[in-house]
Amino acid sequence: MKKTVLVLVIILLLAAALLQWGLDRTPAGADKEEIATFPAASSLLDLLGGARQYLAFTFYIKADKLHHLYYGSFADEAELVPYFMLIALMDPNYESAYYVGAGITDALGKRDEAIDLTLQGIEANPESADLYYGLGALYLEEKRYEEAKEAFEQALQHQPETISKNLLLTALAAACSALGDEEAQRRTLMEKALYNEMRLYDMEMTYEQVKNLVRVINDTLNAVTAVSEGETQSEDGR
Repeated sequence: MKKTVLVLVIILLLAAALLQWGLDRTPAGADKEEIATFPAASSLLDLLGGARQYLAFTFYIKADKLHHLYYGSFADEAELVPYFMLIALMDPNYESAYYVGAGITDALGKRDEAIDLTLQGIEANPESADLYYGLGALYLEEKRYEEAKEAFEQALQHQPETISKNLLLTALAAACSALGDEEAQRRTLMEKALYNEMRLYDMEMTYEQVKNLVRVINDTLNAVTAVSEGETQSEDGR
């Protein structure tokens, strides 16, 4: 019964996408020169790509709602993994499908599969900070600290969509700590403190947001001090 409903929904969504294109005959994103040279081919390719993206978007909205509804229930969330994989298949540039799908897969105890899915996502989206962060987090859980550090450093080279830079820097500091590289950990925590201090100049922040940010800065600076004092004590004990 579920499969029949799923097939019916796909057919209806595809029909809607075809109808929308048929009404205006203007395939979005198509190059004007391509249309003039070979209008039938370019229109068809654009149509197919647009329909797949439309379906991926629609499926993701529904799957993500269920993900939040089922959160904490592994049995229910397990049923969503094929949907996220289908979304990624229809639109490989849908980063969130890989990110959420891998997160659920890891929660189900299938970490190797989660890593593979994340690597597939990075291959299709090599500038995704979120996916690099997800990969680093998985490596961190596996105690593959060097690989985790490299993944977090890659994530910092790009602009994240979902996760915060604070979270990225915290994760990188954790990887450096696990590797015993206190100097790299101190530098990362200091970068986090400076990043947060610059955010204080955002005039649109509320008073409560500023208070929370000051707390984060103080906590980070205290962590830097602790690392520095640890280094000093180590030197004194030699």
